[in-house]
Amino acid sequence: MGYDGLLLDHDGVLVTLGDRESLTAAATAALRDAGVREPDPATVETLRVSVDREELDAISGRHDLDPETLWAHRDDRVAEALRTEATSGRKAPYDDVTTLEDIDHPLGIVSNNQTRVVEFVLDHYGLADRFDAVHARSPTPASLARKKPAPTYLEAAMADLDVAEPLYVGDSESDVVAGHRAGLDVAFLRRDHNADATLDAIPRYEVESLAALDPILDGGGP
Repeated sequence: MGYDGLLLDHDGVLVTLGDRESLTAAATAALRDAGVREPDPATVETLRVSVDREELDAISGRHDLDPETLWAHRDDRVAEALRTEATSGRKAPYDDVTTLEDIDHPLGIVSNNQTRVVEFVLDHYGLADRFDAVHARSPTPASLARKKPAPTYLEAAMADLDVAEPLYVGDSESDVVAGHRAGLDVAFLRRDHNADATLDAIPRYEVESLAALDPILDGGGP
């Protein structure tokens, strides 16, 4: 079968992941901004990445903080850190992103990262014009309920691109689950950071490069 569009995750698929130490420092600074003088490592790790609303509320309750205020500090600090990672060249496009230039399908990005971060990275590397839609998070606690594995951003991107059967490319279990919930075929992209990952949710395809997508999109298989 062929597909009428291509949706891609951002971090770990199009660009390299943020540096762990940088994100840890950002989460630590956010807690201190909110008034926590000595953040404990477990709390910092929870705020670093992949936070859900229940975890945010639990942290806020333990430290007598307003969740909205804590999250504003957290997303501001993380956005600042990731912009620095991009401008320094540490967070950069993978080499195979250039192969997307040969794909004659509508292209969209679906990310759990903040919209302002995704758009900054795309603009910084001159990639913004290659994508017809970007759907990602606003810097608010309400956005946590819309993150993958929820299909919310995938469905919004499909509507934006006016496509019914796009292929979705991700690098995590939550990407595969989100794709399934949206009724999509998923290509799981293995890179260095997830080369040995085992999946309970089974993708339609597994690929090792974005260069493998063109024949799949046209129905020729991997």
